[in-house]
Amino acid sequence: MSNILTRALRTTDGQSGLVFMAVGSIAVVGAWQYPIGTLARMGPGFFPLCLGVMLIAVGLISLFGSLRSDDVIAEPVSVRALIVITLAVVVSALLLLKAGLLVAIPALVIISAFASSSVKWLPLLVTTVVLTALAYGVFVWGLNMQIPLVWW
Repeated sequence: MSNILTRALRTTDGQSGLVFMAVGSIAVVGAWQYPIGTLARMGPGFFPLCLGVMLIAVGLISLFGSLRSDDVIAEPVSVRALIVITLAVVVSALLLLKAGLLVAIPALVIISAFASSSVKWLPLLVTTVVLTALAYGVFVWGLNMQIPLVWW
C-alpha cells in the first residue's frame, strides 16, 4: 500500500486523483448532514452527495491511470506558491465585503502574482484590469449580485 501511495504521489495524475478523492469525500460527509431524499423528491443533500461520489470516481480513475503509466515525475510543490496563493484568497475574501469588488479582485491578482519568482509588471497590470472588468461584468452586471463595488 505504501508503494502504491508513493508511486501515485510521484505523478501529477496521481496527485490530482488524490485531491479529487479528498474533496469528494468531504462533500459526501457534508451531504449526510442533510436529508438525501429520493430520485423523485430530492432533498438538499442529494446534489452534494452525487457530486462527491462523482469526484471520488474521477479521482479513482485518475489515480489508477497514474499507477499504470510511466508518466513524468511531478515537480515538488512550491511552498512559496502555496502560501502566497492562500494568502491572496484570504485577503481578497476579507476585502470583498469591506472594501468592495473593485479592490478585492485587484488585490487577489496582484498578491497571487508574487507566487512566481519573476513578476512582470505590464502583463500583471493588464491581467488585473481585465479580470476586474470580467468579475464586474459577470457578477454585478450579468448576475445582478448585490456586491459592494468600493468602500465608499
